Amino acid sequence: MDAQNKVKTINKAKGRVVALLVGLSFVVLFEAGLWLVGVGPDDTLFVASDSSYRINPQAARRFFPRQYVRLAPGQDRFARDKDARTFRVFALGASTLLGFPNPAYTSFPNFLQQMLADAYPAREIEVVNCGVTAINSFVVREFVEEVVEHEPDLVLIYAGHNEFVGPYGAATPFVRLSGNWYFIQLQMFLQRTKTYYLLDSLLHYVVAVLRPAAPAESFGVHLVQREIYLEDEAHRQTEAHYQRNMAEIVEVLREREVPVALCTLVSNLAGFYPLRSQGPVPPPDAVPVDYPQHAALHFDAGLAHQAAGDSAQALAAFVRARDLDGIHLRACSPFNRTIRTLAAESGAILIDVEQAFAAHAPAGLVGDELITEYLHPTVWGHYLIAQTIMAGLFAREDALGLAEGRADALDDFAGYCRRLGYGVRERVLARNDLILLLKNMPYAERPPILEQRLAHLVGEQLADLPKLSYAQIADFAHRGGVTFLAAVIADLADPQPLADALDELVGPLGLAP
Repeated sequence: MDAQNKVKTINKAKGRVVALLVGLSFVVLFEAGLWLVGVGPDDTLFVASDSSYRINPQAARRFFPRQYVRLAPGQDRFARDKDARTFRVFALGASTLLGFPNPAYTSFPNFLQQMLADAYPAREIEVVNCGVTAINSFVVREFVEEVVEHEPDLVLIYAGHNEFVGPYGAATPFVRLSGNWYFIQLQMFLQRTKTYYLLDSLLHYVVAVLRPAAPAESFGVHLVQREIYLEDEAHRQTEAHYQRNMAEIVEVLREREVPVALCTLVSNLAGFYPLRSQGPVPPPDAVPVDYPQHAALHFDAGLAHQAAGDSAQALAAFVRARDLDGIHLRACSPFNRTIRTLAAESGAILIDVEQAFAAHAPAGLVGDELITEYLHPTVWGHYLIAQTIMAGLFAREDALGLAEGRADALDDFAGYCRRLGYGVRERVLARNDLILLLKNMPYAERPPILEQRLAHLVGEQLADLPKLSYAQIADFAHRGGVTFLAAVIADLADPQPLADALDELVGPLGLAP
């Protein structure tokens, strides 16, 4: 009897194995068929075009839900057949590489293209900007596998601000099946398949049919809702994922003998109020020592130290406030420690952007002069990043196959802005976008420093508009710029002075809202 039961058990097991193999065979054949008939877009990073490659706009599609898909906007091309004189750089990262909220052509890869051409006139320079909004190190790790196939002379990485809120992050508003490393890898594998694309498309259309009147939600920081604090397990897990991704990126490049430059990350310390603080609202006379985990209290202490001229204490308080912010839009201290440690251990070129910004900030406190809002540099900040990269490359010319770089041939900021086509009109248009972004920051209650910032930006608009021609001002008004400024002014605590100044400017031109 026992022998018969044992035989039955073995036969059942064999049957299950056979059924599993048949099922897997069907899935493999189905997937192969989908590839054969060309279902879904190509999501490789680069696509061939005549004698060159260009960035594929759909490269990051699979990492996002359909309603939030971020296209790769880069238009950079590079030759399919690399010339011996060519120095080819791939820059990888997220929205900082795109110049946001300023024009994309003012991003640091574009400054770097100009600077390298000036410093090494005998070389053909290709700086390929692979930036995509909202991606993080998981996505960069995928992209690097393709980059190494295109003969890079240098891979430049500025990534780390989206580790919590980008794909697979602990606070991501996108699809996230698990925080476990291996489940994330499984999810990424499945997202590469045409079967996943087909099922995702079908689900999207079914939802559209069942909820036809549902408004399309816009992409933005307002999507980030989960609060994660410095001592949380999700925070430690995110740090570990970043360390592992970055280490694997460097290892892939080391195995292919490709030089890599790792950039430290910079964010607005002195000008950006934390979005969320842990714990109850402290009383008006509270001090950080009584509420050590309260981000806003540390920020207020930083402002007090700054006003008193104690920049060292102010810096410590501002850094602590950033690190304790429960909505992680800015990379906190552990991420820059990871970058510095990895560069030291691997021999990668360290581009210390954080240190460079501190050296150029008033009293070493990085604020609105260099950062537009919470983490995206101003145009001057992008120029400074490119300058810092150049200094690092000059110091490591031998490792890069470069020689006799001419630092004295580099132009100044104004010169490069002219060459890139960035002037007062472009600054005015971008500033309205910045005002809108700041106005919509997801604060529970608008902090006074944001009110002051909005008023200051409106004042800058009123100072710059008279520098434009009448036709340019009229175009600004027809785009809704004047009406928008009037609405922002009306929403301020003390609107009258700015409202009067706006009327005085546009009224005589017949452009009053």
